[in-house]
Amino acid sequence: MSALTYQVNNGLAEIAMDDGKVNALSEAMIGDLLVALSKAAEADLPVLIFGRSGCFSAGYDRRLIAAGGPASVAMRAAGDRLTLALLDHPAPLVIACTGHAMAKAGFMLLLADYRLGAAGGFRVSLNEVAIGMTMPDAAMALARERLAPTWLSRCALQAEALDPVQALAAGFLDELASPAQLLGKAREKLTTLAALDRRAYRESRQLLNAPLRAELVKLLALS
Repeated sequence: MSALTYQVNNGLAEIAMDDGKVNALSEAMIGDLLVALSKAAEADLPVLIFGRSGCFSAGYDRRLIAAGGPASVAMRAAGDRLTLALLDHPAPLVIACTGHAMAKAGFMLLLADYRLGAAGGFRVSLNEVAIGMTMPDAAMALARERLAPTWLSRCALQAEALDPVQALAAGFLDELASPAQLLGKAREKLTTLAALDRRAYRESRQLLNAPLRAELVKLLALS
């Protein structure tokens, strides 16, 4: 059974991740995300992405990172495709961060148009350095573009784990809500964005993201 569900309600697509654990972004999970995003893009649907209660995602599967080899390479390549799929989505894209968001999951937040986070004892962290990884060039470019400059070193270099209030200040999140209200508020926000002129939104989103996209494509060797 897939750890991801995709459904459309009132012209809005919802993508829910729930593997019963930490929503690790394995190659399979990322593949399911890519398929769901492709369906929504083909139908020009606004998208809401969220995780299970208490955990949005712990990022890439740490076991595969530690093992290295072809499986780890394939997972990272899928993650690179996910980066562009999120950046290129033709309609509004909202993420409800339902709890912890680590590493690649933190970067997913930076690629959305609007991010709501659950208030509480949760952490958002770009923890690559903390687990012995040099921050990839493309990841650093994304962090530099989207995070508040005064927080960049603390997040991308010092691997600081931020509480939701700090994540809001740093630029990972735009708004906080109680866990009970989070999805309702995220749906309200997506509905508001969906009511904007779609052509103008799509073209303006492309213009806004064009410089970052060009840099990421160059660093990731993608098209």
